[in-house]
Amino acid sequence: MGKKGEGKILAQGPARTRFVSIPADVAGDSAFPFVDGERVTIQIEGEEIRISRAAPDRGDPDA
Repeated sequence: MGKKGEGKILAQGPARTRFVSIPADVAGDSAFPFVDGERVTIQIEGEEIRISRAAPDRGDPDA
């Protein structure tokens, strides 16, 4: 099992967009499945959120 840590939900500016801060110990774990800039899907499941890889966008040259 990968590492576990506490992060934060951060607001920046007046928009409703939120950012999730992931602790360095978790993001640096060899089991961490994402790379910087990768597109992800965020899904609410009850009182939890699930973050997973987004399906490739065929029209996106960076996908």
